[in-house]
Amino acid sequence: MSGGYPDTVASVTIGALGYRARCTEAGCGNLARLGFRYADAGGRPMTNLVFCHRHGRLRVERDRAAGLKVYDDREGS
Repeated sequence: MSGGYPDTVASVTIGALGYRARCTEAGCGNLARLGFRYADAGGRPMTNLVFCHRHGRLRVERDRAAGLKVYDDREGS
């Protein structure tokens, strides 16, 4: 997905939210639990989105299928 353009999304970092917000998926009224930070190839943040668990799982699958590098900060080491 990163075609050499600096404004192309190359990766996403997923983390648990520490604040209350609604899921950004259209029509969803659930409480968001996951934060997605999208970055370009240089690691510069481009946008932040928040999702409930259901829409977060769908978004992870979609992002992986699109070829983005997915970093999950929720996973323990």
